[in-house]
Amino acid sequence: MTKPLLILKTGELPRAVTAQCGRYEQAFFNVLGPARCVVVDARKETLPEPDWAGIIVTGSPASANDPDPWVTKSEDLLKRAADQSVPIYGICFGHQHVAHAFGGSIEKNPQGWELGTVTVSLTPDGQRDPLFSNVPESFQAQQSHGEIVTALPPGATALAHNETCPYQAFSLETDIWGTQFHPEFTPAIMEGLIASLAAVLPPESFPRWPSGRQPLQDWLLKTVQNAPAAQRCLTNFASIVIERLRTQVG
Repeated sequence: MTKPLLILKTGELPRAVTAQCGRYEQAFFNVLGPARCVVVDARKETLPEPDWAGIIVTGSPASANDPDPWVTKSEDLLKRAADQSVPIYGICFGHQHVAHAFGGSIEKNPQGWELGTVTVSLTPDGQRDPLFSNVPESFQAQQSHGEIVTALPPGATALAHNETCPYQAFSLETDIWGTQFHPEFTPAIMEGLIASLAAVLPPESFPRWPSGRQPLQDWLLKTVQNAPAAQRCLTNFASIVIERLRTQVG
């Protein structure tokens, strides 16, 4: 890969999680390798020009509806990258951020938080999409979000869904993707997030929790498992980027 991937960092993991698993970008390095990635923190650093092999937009505790200047500036970066046909992959907040940048709508999930390892199913379009190459029709994925995409950008295609989220993944044109789930999260990251979030989120955030049977944290931790099929989306995105570069050089 002659050009690196830009990891547009938009948030950080809780301190207890970073103490055990490293800073957020390490989760991407573990899958993609640090040599092919450059990290820019959209919240703190000057944003670069969009001349990258591809752009990955990370998760964040922020909302895509926030009026913070960094949110607006990073949306502008994504639009300029799209104009240059730079492949873009948004994850969780990034999924919502990309959708919002191109005309989609983001709202709080009326079914509450989705936290833990859950089942996600591909649409027929998702089964044909290169982001989900060698991913089964139904698979396990790591989740941590309280907001969802409620309307896709004009022209976008739904690629995946589940019972709590109608748009678990989408594509736009041939260069833009978003997944609500986290392909980069390991079970250790997921367990740390559950411990941190279950302690601070109000119980009404989890309307499906059978509160009379077991503590919230225990209920969530029992869901956690490996999710190798979801992780494949990251390596598939890298493969898409490499193939695009190879075609451009050829």
